[in-house]
Amino acid sequence: MDALEKFMRTTILATALLTTVSVPAYAEYQGGFANISMNYLDWTSHTTHKSGQTSHKDDFAYLELEGGAGFDWGELYGFFDLENAFNSQHAEPGDNQRYTFKTTGRFYLADTGFNLYGHVYGTYSLPGTAHGGNFHEVNTLYGIGYNTDFAGVWFKPFVALHYVDQTFYSGNNGYVVGWVAGYDFQLWEEKFSITNWNEIELNRNERYGNGGRNGTNGAIALWWTPHQSFTTGIQYRYADHKLGEDFWQDAIVYSIKYNF
Repeated sequence: MDALEKFMRTTILATALLTTVSVPAYAEYQGGFANISMNYLDWTSHTTHKSGQTSHKDDFAYLELEGGAGFDWGELYGFFDLENAFNSQHAEPGDNQRYTFKTTGRFYLADTGFNLYGHVYGTYSLPGTAHGGNFHEVNTLYGIGYNTDFAGVWFKPFVALHYVDQTFYSGNNGYVVGWVAGYDFQLWEEKFSITNWNEIELNRNERYGNGGRNGTNGAIALWWTPHQSFTTGIQYRYADHKLGEDFWQDAIVYSIKYNF
């Protein structure tokens, strides 16, 4: 463990201990959202061709259930995806059924804007023994976050230690600097928003097979809500030295959501 990781680990544990003793006995719900969506991810031809003999990145559709909630003590967010829902569990790699989930929590540190940050992101694929058995990767992050906004833009950066449980390697995996951000606006009396999430992985273990010590993963999206019950959007999805490859990968994601 290097000096930075040791410092982060000590700081996070100390902060968690101090805040635990001051947790209120009640929590006030302040709002939330939930939706179900149909999505189609279209990899660029460059990505599909170059990954053809390795991670087999093929275009795919996926169903997603997503939701989030805010409280006076913090906020929660999560989603669950079922990819290639209508394909066989034992299809070729890239076309097989997969499921992915993420849960994120932020625990506010009083009114400082800072928060204890944690998230768990996991993906499981079911190619069957003919294609090397099941693959899984679960990433656990724990660190410090910050919530702020300026000129109508909300911005939530974080820095976190990274532990991975993967088919080929499990253990400490450096740390991650990332953020989620967004901006809501109206155009021609219609509701739009721009969102971005980005994660930069640093000092990864050399046994982690994603193309080196550092990597990037994220997406930027434009959303349109023509009716309170429906949202549609388009995302630019990108990754570099991540997702099982050591080169730049990108895709366009088309989405339509039903908002509960």
